[in-house]
Amino acid sequence: MKLIINGKSQEHNEDISLDTLLTAMSADPEHVAVMVNDEIIRRQERGNVTLTDGDRVEILTMVAGG
Repeated sequence: MKLIINGKSQEHNEDISLDTLLTAMSADPEHVAVMVNDEIIRRQERGNVTLTDGDRVEILTMVAGG
């Protein structure tokens, strides 16, 4: 299965949940915003989202600035 994550192609052997992907990428689920196929996914809905072949995922990390 092919996913586009932050503009880069990645191959996965099977369908994967959004939560599993975030864990695999060491992304802190409390400090990221996620879009799948141009739709914002709320934090409480991420466990219910299963990614499939061709999905486009954008993971945005929050950073403090000043």
